[in-house]
Amino acid sequence: MILAKKKKQYYAVVKGRKPGIYRTWFGAGGAAEQVQGIDDARYRGFYTEEEIALWLQGLPQEVLKQEAPELARFAAEFENGQSSQEDEIKALLDLGKVVVFTDGSADTQTRRGGYGAVIRDGKKRMELSGGYRGTTNNRMELTAVIKALDALKKKSDVVVFSDSQYVVRAMMEGWVDNWRVNGWARDKGQKLMNADLWQQLDILCAKHTVMFEWVRGHSGTRENERCDRLAVSAGQGRNLPMDKKV
Repeated sequence: MILAKKKKQYYAVVKGRKPGIYRTWFGAGGAAEQVQGIDDARYRGFYTEEEIALWLQGLPQEVLKQEAPELARFAAEFENGQSSQEDEIKALLDLGKVVVFTDGSADTQTRRGGYGAVIRDGKKRMELSGGYRGTTNNRMELTAVIKALDALKKKSDVVVFSDSQYVVRAMMEGWVDNWRVNGWARDKGQKLMNADLWQQLDILCAKHTVMFEWVRGHSGTRENERCDRLAVSAGQGRNLPMDKKV
């Protein structure tokens, strides 16, 4: 994800003119229209759908079902979806695979950024994060995967979940193979951005068996949301080193 000043992405209105989840606060069809002028309106802004679900699950459920039945269904379906996602992860772990979630972020104005990764191996769970100055979103997305794979101490069968199509498509659609053949350049000798990181990732993937899967960002996937928080927090740290581009 690319950061400027982080804004709320969702507004949940439990008690108002029309309860529901809204993507904007102001303007026609925004959340403000639903709550302004109502003394006992109940609403809150959130960054992710997971935060909405957790808040709704903490409310008295009988009251929620009466005042906002659609939101009650959303909370229940979200919980079921989380269980399904965890079942998928457990199935991969039971097959002996290492499951990795990664995310990167960067502020386009300050060029400060961070990466976050969650590694699950059997019953073990590890979190990694770090931040840099003078970087970009794509470099942090790549760095997250590199740091996670580099942390594995033995040859592993790995499934990497990333919300970066830039990373996933390059690795799964053969782009990296073509860049390697071209001497880490694009077609016709065009400069390849982030060639230093692509080379590092290519070397690490050769040490393991790695599959990449795309996951939609900010869709409530718990481990992906955790990586997002790790990345954002790391990018806001003090005394960050400069990203060394080669």
